[in-house]
Amino acid sequence: MKKENPEEAVAMNERPNRSRYAERFAKSHPDIDFEDKEARYGAMNEDRDLLDAYESSGRALGETFDKHPWTGSMLMALKENDDLDPITWMAENGIDIQQALEDESYRKTIAQKIADFEQKQLEGQKSDEERAANLQVSADALRELGLSDEENLKMWNHVWENIIDPALRGEITADTWRLVQKAQNYDADIETARNEGAMKARNEKIQNSLKKPTDALPPDLASGARATAAPKPKKEKSFAESFFAGVE
Repeated sequence: MKKENPEEAVAMNERPNRSRYAERFAKSHPDIDFEDKEARYGAMNEDRDLLDAYESSGRALGETFDKHPWTGSMLMALKENDDLDPITWMAENGIDIQQALEDESYRKTIAQKIADFEQKQLEGQKSDEERAANLQVSADALRELGLSDEENLKMWNHVWENIIDPALRGEITADTWRLVQKAQNYDADIETARNEGAMKARNEKIQNSLKKPTDALPPDLASGARATAAPKPKKEKSFAESFFAGVE
């Protein structure tokens, strides 16, 4: 455990803004050591990126409210009352919906917008049903591996978090592409390894055969009792000579 340096403690007390920020940082990033400068600056950059995004969206929203003040008023009313009916709110604020609907062209436009919305809702429902069915097929295929429920869940989460979700976000990493490349080359690599193994085994068998001494017994050349002298034994060919030249 790091011992506290009294001089550092005094210096911290003399820098109240740093101390205050360190406390806020610890609440937002409890897993990061504030004294680790590289990790701290990394988190600060992420916070800055998030703040920039909020500022950008805030400016865009403010411009919209400037152009259409009633939208800002309605949103503020909805913030204070979750059960607020927008149509009722518009009537309370002098927006005559009935008068707008009396215009034939406007009424047709509204009717078409409602029809378009209902069509999108129907398409979205069908898409959700198809996605659920496809996910079930994927889950059934995973179960065919014969893994335990815990292993199935672990693999499912790994594929989703590292392949599917990044692909949907358009953030496929180089590691993911390498994984796909290995999967594509798997069958070819296995076949190559199998052929190399078979060739190696065949070569080893031939080499072992060449080194093995012959088991053939010398033939009995003494044929019959008329032999007056023991004939000179015939020189037997080695296995290598027989293998490459053939047996006479």
